[in-house]
Amino acid sequence: MAETDVNEKIRKEEAMLTKNLPEDLILDILSRLSVKSLSKFRYVCKAWCDLITDPDFAKMHLTRSLATNTNLILILEEHQKIFSVDFDVCEQEAAVKLDHPFKSPIGYLILASCNGLVCMFDDDGVVSLFSKKNVYDTFLWNPSTRTHKKLPFTPIEFPINAGYAHVTAYGFGYDPTTDDYKVIRVLQFYPRNGLFRDSKYIVSEVNVYSLSTNSWRRIKDIPFLSIEHRLGVFTNSAFHWVVYRKTGDMGPNTAPNVIVSIDVKDDVYREVPLPDFVDDTFHMAIGVLGGQLCMLSNFSRVCVELWVMKDYGVRDSWEKQFSIEQPLVLGYFDKYIRPICYSKKGEVLLKTSPLVEKCPGAMVLYDPHNGRACNLTPHDSWDIVSIGSLISLDAKDGAE
Repeated sequence: MAETDVNEKIRKEEAMLTKNLPEDLILDILSRLSVKSLSKFRYVCKAWCDLITDPDFAKMHLTRSLATNTNLILILEEHQKIFSVDFDVCEQEAAVKLDHPFKSPIGYLILASCNGLVCMFDDDGVVSLFSKKNVYDTFLWNPSTRTHKKLPFTPIEFPINAGYAHVTAYGFGYDPTTDDYKVIRVLQFYPRNGLFRDSKYIVSEVNVYSLSTNSWRRIKDIPFLSIEHRLGVFTNSAFHWVVYRKTGDMGPNTAPNVIVSIDVKDDVYREVPLPDFVDDTFHMAIGVLGGQLCMLSNFSRVCVELWVMKDYGVRDSWEKQFSIEQPLVLGYFDKYIRPICYSKKGEVLLKTSPLVEKCPGAMVLYDPHNGRACNLTPHDSWDIVSIGSLISLDAKDGAE
């Protein structure tokens, strides 16, 4: 068949697909579909391919998914292999193995996900930093589009000696004010002689990566003590961690008592005020729900309370969403319970770590309307929840 005949056939097929549907209606319909379906529909016709691969359509599709809490994906790392399954059908469908970009034999950690992009890094990265060898790999990866980007290497500047140990914390997020993705790395160094709770002996080094410039920059050191959780959460153009601030000897059962934020627009640190509690004997975890900073206060073996920040940076007012009884609803869990996201039905997904060490952690769905909770994944402990998106990065993962 001559090339002109092929082109004419394509034009006729495109005309049949679109003659009875306005363009804005087609756009609206396609924006509601999953990435898996859209990947197939790219081959329907050239017009649809151009539309689906357009960056503006990718943002529109992502915005709708975020607003409706749809296209959620569970991602699990197991024995150096990564699997995924759709959130809404995870109990009916088997997990699918993914071809990821990280080929290091050392091992890696899945850090966090934002807008469908997953940040993962070398689990032995700090040792690599000390030797200043370019083997400290960090990737941004989209499992849905099978594209990735390797971040440039940045060594540490702190002079390392045998008398110091280290703690490393990370964060990953998207800043809508600058339309940019950010990765933050916080290294805290303290003497091995046990003075790690005294600010006089704490040294830190903070670097922020920008996807738009593909570069790292050093910002001023964090003026707070030990970071409780390795992973920070990002919202309102700032990274947030739960940290200790008091000096002196703090035992392992002492609960951290500060939420600290780092604004990446102007590199300003601030302490986020907490809700007013009658009793402060709780363990704190933070997350982002519906784009808002939230805090989960775990009163061990009594109850778990979820608070959401209203008027962030203005009045910093907290609003209590609900309280969950232990063990009647959740059972006995240790201090680590973290809010993850909302489901499309309005349930809250919680990541838990149980009191019994031999029992794996679980994703728990809690319905605040009827006060019921259920284990979403009774047999597996899923690492993160991502969202299917069309956001593309530089390099391809294997064959299409």
